Amino acid sequence: MEWLTSGLRRDICVLLYGDSERAQTLKSAIEAKYDRRVTPDRFYGAVEALESNGFLEKRVEGLEDVYSLSAAGKGAVETQFEWMKDHVEKAD
Repeated sequence: MEWLTSGLRRDICVLLYGDSERAQTLKSAIEAKYDRRVTPDRFYGAVEALESNGFLEKRVEGLEDVYSLSAAGKGAVETQFEWMKDHVEKAD
């Protein structure tokens, strides 16, 4: 799937699996994972690509955007997880 060619997009979806997050909280979690700053352009570009392709849903709470996975996003994460699990299990 094209959306998974970006590790950033993939990781955003994984962090949102089963949860909703404010954009800034999500960005901070990504930065903590990689122990480096992610530019706003790169982060919001990834989020916008995911939303425009139907993997994320956005709602506004006050002044903040809150994101969650769509059904398509959830299914894509599950497919990716199974693929990774199969390859890791083969290595054992």
